[in-house]
Amino acid sequence: MATEKLKQLIDFDGTLTEEELQAAELIGIALEMLAKILDCQPAELETVYRQIKTQVLTSPHLYPWKINDLPACYAYEGAYLLNTVILQQIIQTDSRFLAAVTAKYPAGKIDSITQCVNLLFHEGSLNVKPHFLPGARDFLLALLERPELEPTIFTNSETRKIAKNLKLLAIGEKGTNHPYPHEIGILGDTRQYFMDSSWPQTFEHPLHGSIQILPIDNLFQVELRRPIYYAALKKIKGQGYRDIVVIADGFSLAGALPLTMGHHFILLKTAYSPDWAESYVASHSHGKVAPNLDAVLEAILEVNS
Repeated sequence: MATEKLKQLIDFDGTLTEEELQAAELIGIALEMLAKILDCQPAELETVYRQIKTQVLTSPHLYPWKINDLPACYAYEGAYLLNTVILQQIIQTDSRFLAAVTAKYPAGKIDSITQCVNLLFHEGSLNVKPHFLPGARDFLLALLERPELEPTIFTNSETRKIAKNLKLLAIGEKGTNHPYPHEIGILGDTRQYFMDSSWPQTFEHPLHGSIQILPIDNLFQVELRRPIYYAALKKIKGQGYRDIVVIADGFSLAGALPLTMGHHFILLKTAYSPDWAESYVASHSHGKVAPNLDAVLEAILEVNS
């Protein structure tokens, strides 16, 4: 059924939470879990972790998060992403490690390393206490209380984790039984990171014609071959919303595709936001860079006006 509502797709980790604090807690849990998989001591992995972190931050353009051999994003676009890429690199530093992961997680639609690292993130993050950004609840309520807006949490994290954490804000998951006066829709495990080199979809760029890779500058570019994310955005738009606004703290995973498809994207600036991502979003007619959640709300209302 058609609606005149404006749809907001809101990332969770890093957009509503202090991701850097949570990532610092998660990496310890993840390294312990990985040590069991690799049959080694966590201390051994901690040493390698520190070495690789220095390498990644020194040359970030050389260290993307790869899914099925395509770069999904760059490591330093977020605290969780940085840890994810380091874990990805750790597994590849030793043939024994790689063999153990390949044996335990046979490659399917997603490669073995990604399957392993995803498990470390999803299972580990369930045990990490959320640290919400100041004003996160007020921000969500400001959207929920406007009838012309329809906010939804749209995240690569699992729905059960998001629902559990939102209880701390006295907000329930839409469509479930809960005791809270407010509720919000949650679309978890959306796999914005899923890449497929065989996907034939192209996009028209005003300067570069038909593309599958969004050029940024001499060092950075963003892959658009994300069929699961594309299908989700098409499905939501097909439900009759007059437009979609995606809000996230990272550009490559969440922002590049909707902008290229003609939707709106608001980048919440963090300590991890690369200059090239900020510049691209700020220069785009449907893009906006916001320094905090108050500014994000203003940008949403501006799109809505």
